[in-house]
Formats: sequence, C-alpha cells, structure tokens
Amino acid sequence: MFQTLSLLYRVFCVAVIFILFLSCGGRREEETVTGTPVVMHHSSLLAITDCEGYTVVDVKNPWSKGLLDRYILVPKDSEIPEGLQSGVVVRTPLERTIVFSGVHATLFEELGVVSSVAGVCDSRYIYSQTVSEAVKAGGVIDCGSSLNVNAEKVIQISPDAIFVLPYENGGYGKLDNMNFPLIECADYMENSPLGCAEWIRFYGRLMGCAVKSDSVFDAVCKEYMQLCDTVKHAPSYPKLLCEVKSSSAWYVPAGQSTMGKLYSDAGANYLFSSFAGSGSVPLSLEKVLSLASDADIWLFKYNSPVDATYKSLLSDYAGYANFKPFKERNIYACNTHRKNLFEQVSFHPERLLKELVALFNPTLLPEYEFVFYEKLREE
Repeated sequence: MFQTLSLLYRVFCVAVIFILFLSCGGRREEETVTGTPVVMHHSSLLAITDCEGYTVVDVKNPWSKGLLDRYILVPKDSEIPEGLQSGVVVRTPLERTIVFSGVHATLFEELGVVSSVAGVCDSRYIYSQTVSEAVKAGGVIDCGSSLNVNAEKVIQISPDAIFVLPYENGGYGKLDNMNFPLIECADYMENSPLGCAEWIRFYGRLMGCAVKSDSVFDAVCKEYMQLCDTVKHAPSYPKLLCEVKSSSAWYVPAGQSTMGKLYSDAGANYLFSSFAGSGSVPLSLEKVLSLASDADIWLFKYNSPVDATYKSLLSDYAGYANFKPFKERNIYACNTHRKNLFEQVSFHPERLLKELVALFNPTLLPEYEFVFYEKLREE
C-alpha cells in the first residue's frame, strides 16, 4: 500500500519523483528594478520591490540561474503605469482565482480571502472545509486534474490569476495558450522551512492583505525560533531514518530541503544531511541500509485508507526488518489520508517542528499531544 502515495505527497517537499523529473525552466532575464526593496528574512527565491504605484515580485528559478518569472502587481483602482519592466502584470487584489493545491486554498482561508477561490484542480485533495463544501454545492468549479485541466471551465471562470505548481522543464499545457496570469508557486522548492513560509507575504500582496500576511509570518518565525532555542537544551540527538522505498528507489529529503532542515532544527541527527539539494534524493536500498541501519528513530509518511502496521510494512518489503528502529519498535508514521499534514504545516512549519521536538526529545515538551505522527502498531 505504500507505493500509492498521494499527489500532495509527491508535490510538496518530501514528495519528490515529480520534483526530480518535471519542471518549469527559467523564462526571463533579470532586469534592474528601481524602488524600495522589501526585506526578505528567509526566502531564497523571492525578491519584492515596492515601486511608485506598483510592486515587482521576482521569483528566482530553483533549478537554474535567472528568474522563473517576474510579476508586476498593479492595484485595480489604478492605471497601469507606462514604461513597466517586462513581466506578468497582475491586477490586485485578486478576486477570482483557480488554485491547483489544497495547501494554498487552506492558506487563503486563514488569510480571510477564501471567497476569491472560484475554481480548483484535484478537488479530492482540497481539505479546506469552506472550499470543499463550495465545490460540492457548485459554488466553486472543479476544473479537473492539474495535469489535464478542463479548459472550458477555466474560460467559464475567467480568473484574475491561476495558482500553478511549477516543475523542472515542464509547461502548463492548455493554460500556456490562455491569457490568464499564472502564479508559479515554487514555495515548496525553498531550502528552509521559514523560506517556504515567507511566501505568505507574496500571496498576501496578491490578495490585498499584506499587513495580515506579514503578521502571520512574523508569528510563525517567532514560535519557530523559540523552539530552536529549546532544542539547544536537548539531552540527545537521535539518529533519524525517514520515509520508505518506492519501487526500486528510496527517496529521502536532501540535507538542504525544507524537511531535511526541519529534522535538524528539531534536534535529530539526520543521517542524510550530507546529500545536497533542496528536493529529494533517490537512493538504493543498499545505500540506505549502509547509512541508516543503526538509526534510533524512523519516520515515514504514506497515504492509505488502511493504517500501516509492522506486519504490513514487512509484507511490503522484508528488508525493513534489518533496520534497528524496526527491531526495537521505534517507528512513527503519518497517514496523510487522515491527517492533513501538508495543508497544516507548509506555511506553518512551527507546528511540525514542535511535534518533531517532542518526538525526538520528549522531556523538552512533556505536555505535548501528537497531532500528525502515531507510533506504528503491530498489526
């Protein structure tokens, strides 16, 4: 059952087959922007500049040099200035959008702008209660699969912008030939949890709630850094093994990925931290065994209507029995079929960090009750 990972699992941070083999290459050359730069504290991909009458947002290409795209945000109640740099002009605030990811629908609900969502793709992965109910009632249009969008429904919505998920060397099919701004949500390719979370500030500016989005981000940073300070007093740094094999490879988060950084910030001795990159790394089963057979703790995520057990794990692959956490029954799993992990933590990494701190060193947070991970049952 572990081979059937959810679309969200593959799309965000730890889900990585798509990250490795698909994508959007850079499209624009960088041009000098005259204005007042907005100080970005953690994002390595965003550059925001406030200009006279508009805002320029540069999104760096996570896979190569140059820009993935440049957005020029012009208020709807203003005339479009003359002499603008080349880029995608977006009239703000956005009032009719299509979102490809439940993560962004959930964020818009938190920011109080969920009413702007007029259409979604992959509706079965939308966990925002407001949006899900609206889809069922017909108030929000289901535009089909993000890999094969229903063009007629997109035209019917006539969105102000479409929030898409970029991948390396890939396009957007029918959407590339439509005249709607595509907001390329490369947040999941940031190399730190707080870098990903800082995209809240970009989305807030698109939706006309910059003050609120900045406030949310400030609160996220404050709690995250407080937890990092707590970890400095950790009595131990357990050796961590993560995820399970997929077909013939075992994908693990690279050391500079958001998940790799989260593991380290939470006080784990992350056994794959030496692998470079901000995505995931495919390893042979033999390589994982050589590096992590003596791990102290094993964490993995999966998507299944049936909860995993030691028995089902062993039936999936007998080699798992060679790992110390399997032998000592120290495995924790998160079933994303029941737990909205990605929606809850993509822009709130402090929530997952807190759980990981409590898991790796329970004495640091003795009152914490687990939300995402559960200790694996026998059968």
